[in-house]
Amino acid sequence: MAFLRSSKSTAEQKQQVQFEEVKTTGLLNLVVVLAVVSVAYTDWIVVANVSLGYLYVLPIALSAFINPLPITIGLAVLGTILSEFFGPVGDTTNVRITRFIISLAGFLIVAFLVSLIAKQRARLAAEVRRQRDEYESDLLLAAQVQRQVLPKAPIVPGLELAAFMQTARLLGGDYYDFFQISDEIVDVVIADVSGKGAAASLLMPSLAVALRLRAHELSGPAAILKDLDECLKQITRPATFVTMFYARFNTKLRTLEYANGGHNPPLLLRPQTGESLLLENAGPIMGILPSAEFSNTLINLKANDVITLFTDGVTEQENESEEQFSLDRLKSLVLSEENKPATTLVTDISEAVASFAGTKEQEDDLTVVIVKVL
Repeated sequence: MAFLRSSKSTAEQKQQVQFEEVKTTGLLNLVVVLAVVSVAYTDWIVVANVSLGYLYVLPIALSAFINPLPITIGLAVLGTILSEFFGPVGDTTNVRITRFIISLAGFLIVAFLVSLIAKQRARLAAEVRRQRDEYESDLLLAAQVQRQVLPKAPIVPGLELAAFMQTARLLGGDYYDFFQISDEIVDVVIADVSGKGAAASLLMPSLAVALRLRAHELSGPAAILKDLDECLKQITRPATFVTMFYARFNTKLRTLEYANGGHNPPLLLRPQTGESLLLENAGPIMGILPSAEFSNTLINLKANDVITLFTDGVTEQENESEEQFSLDRLKSLVLSEENKPATTLVTDISEAVASFAGTKEQEDDLTVVIVKVL
């Protein structure tokens, strides 16, 4: 999967930050040198009777902000010497010595004060980096756990199952699962939590536990969605919602019973006839409406039928021209690979979306579940 990810790895980010810091420091030091040269030249050529030595305070302050203190002290001494060398002449030795001491003292005071500010800023930046590193470490651990708990497709006589997930960030808000109800019945669910990243992923464990309990206790997909909808409204904020498609496959009767909670309608393709249809009859999104109702739909399946469940990260992924991958491309791809195993098909879909996106960042979590009827 060759998506240009919206979040780089931690090592890449650190290398990029270090490179930018070195680059910025080099440019600022160039500014310091040019400023010193400019002040010295102006003091010598342009102004004949007035000293511009006080302007050295600007490059000295900038140097104190980016360089170690000894370098800035040396620059302060250099600025004082240049101020006397290129400044107006004619004063007595005592006056020039006094002016030299006062100028040097002023420059050093500025250097020390700015250096203190820079050190305080550096300490704050280090603390921010430490907290960020801890946060990234926690995210990496959470992402590893999230990937490890993703279910493996069960082996079910009469069906071939496969799934693939690619998150847009370290943590994702997509979810899929399989529940073996009996030897002949298996439930397949796919869901998408509003938003993405850590906030969306935190809801996934609760969702998985609730579904596993209800899949065996309640009769039918609609009842499961209804019960889960009530649960979501109790544990989530009003702005958080979930879309979900819940399917129950009966291999003995060769039927599919499903309920849809505002999710993208899965695609049913019948390669032998070229027929394709969307499993619509969608209900409301979950976790929002005070009294949402869901209904079951029952369809008969045929041998070689291919059901493709997906999240909007598949069809709505854009390329550099802001063109979406679209349902039509997904349909054409599945039809062209009807004879391939389900595991190959989910991989090919993910690679096709990545190839289509090109250099465009992955904008949303991508999840595909394939169910082939044998």
